[in-house]
Order: sequence, then C-alpha cells, then structure tokens
Amino acid sequence: MNSSNTGAPEAAQAATLEAFDRRAAEQYLRGQWIAEEHLMRAIGGPRPAGIPYRWEWKSVEVALDEATIALGPVDTARRHLTFVNPGLMDRGSATTHTISAGFQLVKPGEVCWSHRHTMSAVRFVTKGHPDAFTAVDGERLPMEDFDLLITPRFSWHDHHNSGDADVVWLDGLDIGLLQSLGAVFYEPYGDDSQNVRPSSSEGIGTRSHWLRPTWERGRESRLPIRYPWKEVNARLDVYDLDAGTPYDGLALRYANPVTGGPTMATMDCWVQRLAPGFDGKSHRRSSSAITYVISGSGTMVTEDETITFNRGDVISLPNWTNFRWTNDSEIEPVLLFSMHDIPALEAFGLLYEEPEAILNATPAPINPTPSLNPIYRPGAFYDQDEL
Repeated sequence: MNSSNTGAPEAAQAATLEAFDRRAAEQYLRGQWIAEEHLMRAIGGPRPAGIPYRWEWKSVEVALDEATIALGPVDTARRHLTFVNPGLMDRGSATTHTISAGFQLVKPGEVCWSHRHTMSAVRFVTKGHPDAFTAVDGERLPMEDFDLLITPRFSWHDHHNSGDADVVWLDGLDIGLLQSLGAVFYEPYGDDSQNVRPSSSEGIGTRSHWLRPTWERGRESRLPIRYPWKEVNARLDVYDLDAGTPYDGLALRYANPVTGGPTMATMDCWVQRLAPGFDGKSHRRSSSAITYVISGSGTMVTEDETITFNRGDVISLPNWTNFRWTNDSEIEPVLLFSMHDIPALEAFGLLYEEPEAILNATPAPINPTPSLNPIYRPGAFYDQDEL
C-alpha cells in the first residue's frame, strides 16, 4: 500500500478542520478540541503563575528614597513601589497572580488622601511611629513597628504621619483576584481626611474584643482591626521553640477576632518562627504567598534555586511551587510575616497540599485528664472539633 495515499485523507480532513476553525473564529466561536492541549498540560496540577523571587530591602530602600525626590509631596499619587513578579510582567502590578504587594513611605506631616475600593488590604508596618496612624471607616489605627492593620473591602481609609520621621509599611491587596472577577470598584472621599470617631467607646475595634455590648448586634466582617506587634510577639513566646510543623515551623494565623477564621475573606496573614537550625521539609500548596523577613536570615529552597534572605527582604512564592525553609543560625530564630490567598481557594474547595494535608490537619489539645473510673465511652459529650 502506498504510504503517501494513506496520509491523503488525513491531510484533507486536517485542512477541512483548519478551514472550519477559521470560519468559526469569524463568528467568535471555538471548538473545544483546540483547548484539549491546555487541559492535558494540567495533568499533575497547574503551572505556577510567576516565579519565586526576592526583593532585597537594601535595594528597595534606595528606590524609595529616590521616589521621594522624583515624586515630591504625595499630593497627586501615593509614594508606593509595587513588587512586580518577573514572571507576571504581562499582568501589570502583580506580585503573585492574586495579590499585589509593595512598600509605601509617608514622610513627616503628610496625609495620604482618603478613598475606598473593593480590594481588601493589609498593612504590615516595617518602620512605624507613635504619632502615625491609618483611619479606617472612622477608626484610628496606630502604626507602630510590626503592627498589622486591616483595611476591609470598600472601607474609607487615609494615612497620617504626624511624627518626626518617615513611616514605611508593606501593603498587600487582592488586586489580581478582583481583576479576574471583574469586581474592581473605586471611589475618592473628596477630602484628605475622613471623620474619626471621637471616642474609642464608639469604635468597632472596641467591639472586636471578647467583652462586647449585650444590646448591640455583633459584626463579623469588614472589621477595621489592628494587631499590635507587642501582643503578637508575646504570643509567640507562649509556644515551645520546637512547636509547629516540620514544614512551616511555628505558623500562627492573624485570626478574625470575632469568628476565629481567616484574617480576611480573600487573604490570610501569618507570623512564622523558624527555630534555630530549622531545616524544613519540602511542600507545596495550590495557594500563593508573599513573605516579609522580620528578623534573621536563611533560605527558601525551591526545585530550581536557593533564595537567600535577610531582614527586610520580601519573597514572592507562586502557587503550586515546591519549597522549604531553612534558618542559617544555630542561635537566633527567624521571624516571618506572610500573606496568602488561602481563604479564596478554601471558599471554592480548591486548597490542596502536598505531600500531605498540613493546614488544619491536627486536632487541638483536649482534656489531658481521662476518667480514672470510666463509665462512658471515650469522647462522650465532646464536640466534633475536639475529636
């Protein structure tokens, strides 16, 4: 049989299909067979969006100083430098595919005008001042070293530096996620500053405490919250040095103080402690993360490279990327702050981890004193989250 004749019908069919695809495209139609190749690429999981990357604080600090001179007073724009992932240059200001992060600097006497938007935002203060604050929906939230401030979606917010030194913080916004959903809304307030509540007794922050008014309906969402570093650092000291997991070390969530759930509906924030000599196990998640180094030095080891980090550096970790943490010091722990898109994935049932489930996988400690003369079966009258 002539092989050239065998291929003729197949070639003719291919030519016919290509012609059909062109005619369909003119009507804005596309056959699914064109997309089969993309589906096949997803066998084993998605390709990471972007690349692991580190921004060195020494270099960023110089750039912030230069921006101060080039931009001048913050009358027309915020003095903010976004970390653009080299693997996501086509997505604009993307640090990961869902979150954009960057440093913002406010000089003494400056006020960053009030506005609001549907992007939720977190502010981790890297250089604070007792006389600096952010106003969020009428709440005055102080900005001292390593405090975390929450700006919920569509909350009026403006930043004030009434001190005598520059204030710097790490911004994190769920811009990429909202852009993909077509849900970005923005509104200027119309003035530099919003009205601030005259008394803390009227504040939502006061009502986020575990002592709450009995005569009011409680709020669970869109809470303007400040997590003071003094309290966070003290809480870290409660845990044994080797507490946590062999993957993340000691990782504590900045929980919603009312629900106990994630920091925000779309983003979760953690503080991590890597014990001296920590040599973590490799793992990956379907979520992405951005990490700021509070103190210490070490490495993030991925499949392709070893990223060295020091105090003040920022690291972007794409989704579905194998990595592990190490602490170079045998004496001092490493402290990390990080933001994650985990809650968004959990809402869709799409959070997945390898090589095993790590988050929320271990039961909390239960009553350590069993009955000496058991009458009822073990676990009787316990709640499900205790078992």
